[in-house]
Amino acid sequence: MNRRYKLALATASIALAFGVIPAKPAQAATLSGPIYIDAAASLTDTLPLVETLYQKSNPNVTFINNFGASGTLANQILTGTNPNPAVDIFFSVSQAPLDILQSANKLIEGTRQDILNNTLAIITPINSTISISSVQDLLNVRQVVIGNPAFVPAGVFAQQLFTNSGISQQIQPKLVFGTSVRDVLSLVSTDTTDTIDAGVVYTTDALTALDKVKIAYTPPINAYSPIVYGSAVLQQTQNLDAARDFNSFLRSSQALPVFQASGFSAIPEPMTTGGSIAAGIVGLMMKRKVKAKAKAKAAVN
Repeated sequence: MNRRYKLALATASIALAFGVIPAKPAQAATLSGPIYIDAAASLTDTLPLVETLYQKSNPNVTFINNFGASGTLANQILTGTNPNPAVDIFFSVSQAPLDILQSANKLIEGTRQDILNNTLAIITPINSTISISSVQDLLNVRQVVIGNPAFVPAGVFAQQLFTNSGISQQIQPKLVFGTSVRDVLSLVSTDTTDTIDAGVVYTTDALTALDKVKIAYTPPINAYSPIVYGSAVLQQTQNLDAARDFNSFLRSSQALPVFQASGFSAIPEPMTTGGSIAAGIVGLMMKRKVKAKAKAKAAVN
């Protein structure tokens, strides 16, 4: 075994031990049974696509989804009033609903993860002739619909947008509140509500209904807090192995492109402490190797 190969093998072993190179898992027992998921309404179209992809490798796993406003879902989990009998995974938008459940010891430690980002879009009905080139232009319309900030994170982000744009007080009389971000989308696109001229939704929701609404304006992302989607396995799960496995799959290299194709952006996975140590060791070894080569070259010259 030559020295170069030994060095490469040692480096790989160190990296594997500390998490730089993912170890190939042992063959797990076949996963089966339903996984009950409570998820943000804005995931209605995309999450089933990810589930279908997962089922290609796990055909015995089925999914039962319950979509809604993240705040409402978190409250239902806390109070035991959720229509899903035993929710396994909570997939929320905004950190607050997950924080509430974590504080109540409802999450399995080590399973909480940030997965996706989203952005806001101001939408108008597809046949609207109203021009909106700034957030302030919303003051010129009749009614603006947003999610109810009491339990719809999209509504909280919308209120932040209004505050940071200097129109928080002026726009309040014009606001109509929807029960979820998909309700907002529906109210803007419906033909029967002729007084609602605009709404604020996630960009991904707007992209699902471009035959009914149009994106009139995309506000700057620094005008509201980062929109973060995260998930966790719940303590009440009755299907722990499958729930853990699918929760990990949500931010895998297979699943993330599906989310990205729908307009979400992926949050880079933070390097573990072990991974950072390993990377430092590998970098130090490479640096020493380069220095040794330079020293040898200088000696020859």
